[in-house]
Amino acid sequence: MAGLGFAGGGQVPPEDGRRPRSLAETAYDAIEQMIISRRLAPGAMVSEGELGAELGLGRTPVREALARLKTIGFVEVHPRRGVLVTQVDVIKHLELLEVRRPLDETVARCVIARGTAEDMAHLLDQAAGLRSAAEARDREAYFRTKRGLHEALVGAAYNATLTGTMAALHAQSRRFWYTYEPTASFLDCAGIHGAILSGIAARDEAAALAGIGTLFDFLDRMTRRALDRRPLV
Repeated sequence: MAGLGFAGGGQVPPEDGRRPRSLAETAYDAIEQMIISRRLAPGAMVSEGELGAELGLGRTPVREALARLKTIGFVEVHPRRGVLVTQVDVIKHLELLEVRRPLDETVARCVIARGTAEDMAHLLDQAAGLRSAAEARDREAYFRTKRGLHEALVGAAYNATLTGTMAALHAQSRRFWYTYEPTASFLDCAGIHGAILSGIAARDEAAALAGIGTLFDFLDRMTRRALDRRPLV
């Protein structure tokens, strides 16, 4: 992934007026995706220098990114030995689901209360995109679209604390599901997400929360089945 366009160390301000991403944020996103997609597999030992060379970045942004990844359990940093990519833990994911369920309900309530008409339209577009990726059985597109859906949903809650909290939990979930979610479940999962987002877009809290309950029951069952099978990727 060298050649990310950091000529002279500068960054071009985005045209939409948003704050430009820092090099540490760029490094974090890239390394996170390498771990989620198992390009950096569980048990791999890498160095800051190797990652920096791969990304075309210096040690400082890579070190900052790894510190963040350590806080969410993706890596362990061993002085003088390197950075170890951790294993995907099914039991920890069951614990994560317990934490996420009430937070997802809070996100839904906030979006219903604060989301704009444009937010709602964007969420419905994301739901349609997820269904298309599921129908195509395209694993990369499916998880990429699901990430965009989660980010759009949390963004429409307009709560900075939720944004930070959910970003870490969603990253942990993405890693688990990329490893264990069977392609055959994509359509079912996309359908449940679509029902949740339809309820949110209609500002129907009861329907949205019922969908979230259905989703987490479904995710719990899939997680427990993962105890009995090998990783899929």
